[in-house]
Parts: sequence; structure tokens; C-alpha cells
Amino acid sequence: MTSTPKRILIADDEETFRESTVAILAEVGYACNAARDATEAERLLENGYDLLLADIRMPGNSQLEFLETVARRHPDLPVVVMTGYPSVGTVIESFRLSIVDYLIKPVDLDELKNAVDRGLRRRSIARAVQDAMNETAKMVGIFERLGRSMSQYGGGAQVEWTAQEYLAQAMAHISQLSAVVGRTLEASRTGQPQAPTDICALMKCPRLGRYEAAIEMAIQVMERTRASFKSKEIGTLRQHLECVLRECRR
Repeated sequence: MTSTPKRILIADDEETFRESTVAILAEVGYACNAARDATEAERLLENGYDLLLADIRMPGNSQLEFLETVARRHPDLPVVVMTGYPSVGTVIESFRLSIVDYLIKPVDLDELKNAVDRGLRRRSIARAVQDAMNETAKMVGIFERLGRSMSQYGGGAQVEWTAQEYLAQAMAHISQLSAVVGRTLEASRTGQPQAPTDICALMKCPRLGRYEAAIEMAIQVMERTRASFKSKEIGTLRQHLECVLRECRR
């Protein structure tokens, strides 16, 4: 499965630098757009980007007001700034605004690519952590509702069994989410893409065994009765179910 290219916005009033940077990053697989000033960049950012490359001195950003706006409206967006006029003041402001990198023009190609990579890895970590926080909040809410229901309707055997089953699934889900975050953090250190997660294997859903047993029974019935029901469609269905069962047990 091919992953969606990361989206990068390059905001710079120097046309040659702007267009060449777009071409360089597009060549290594990023989806890039360009803006010639802060106004155009603000408009484009509303479409959603994974990283912003911005010149410090351009129309609409003479006092870093554009970067202030970005920090306020898009707090999770990593920003790399570039300038041909470095100063202590802009360096200090960049630190204050949590800029990922401060590059001095002319920008070295490897330095640019490394800065982009660092920014995108920060974005991935931030998203993974936010996802974990959101899922944790959902879990807390579900546990609270479950607790209220058990208090309201009593602790009969059926209620207790359902609660135990749910808690087992919920704990497995939290473990799976933790694994995803862990791989994201590891990817940020190594620079290697994270491996896809087999959620079903990690969740160990209690219904999985019943589903496998049902599929096995269906296959056995089809095998025993194939002489009586000589149907190509049934034969194809049996082969499909056998394939599904093999995939589930890998």
C-alpha cells in the first residue's frame, strides 16, 4: 500500500529560490506548493500541510508577524525558516516560536533535506501523541459509563461477563495504541518508516475464536457435501474462506 506524500508549503518572495526548492523536494517524493508572500501562504495553509518552509524577510513577515500567526493558528505545524540576513534577534524569536530549524541562504541541499526530515518526524510524533491522548480520553469516558451502568442495573452474571470481556478488549487496545506510539518514536530516532500494525493480532478479540470456528465449520460442510452440490460458486466460496482463515492465522 502506497503512503500519501507529505505536503510541504514553501513561502518565499524570491521566485528562483522558491521554484527550485519546490522542484528539489518534489523530486524526493514530497507534494509541494508555493506562496510568494504571507497573505498567499496563510490562505494555502488552510488546506492542511505537514510542514512549512518560510523566508523570514518577505511581504507580510517583516516583523515575523506571519510566523506569529502560524504559531497561533497552526500550533502543531512544524516550521523551518530560511534567511539571507541572519540576526541574533530572529534566532531568538525562532526559538520562542518553536521553529524546527533556522537555515541561512544559500541553503545547502543536504541541510535542507535534513531539516525537512526533522520537521516531518516531529509532526509524526505530535500526531501519534495526540491520537493516544484522544483514545485515552475516549476510554475513560467509556469506563465511566460502564461503571454507572453496573451500579444502576446491578452486578448480575451477564453484566459481569460483558464487563470483563469489554475490559479485556479495552486493555488490549491500549496496549496496541502504546505499540503504535512506540514505533513512531523509534522511527523518529532511526529515520526509518514504521511498520504497519496488525490490530487484530494485538487486540486478541474474544470473538475471533468463534469467527474462526464458524469459518472452519462452513469449510467442512462444503467439503462433505461437494458431491451433492456440484456448484462452481460454492467451490470458489470454499477456497475464499480457506484463504481468509490462513491469512487470519499468520
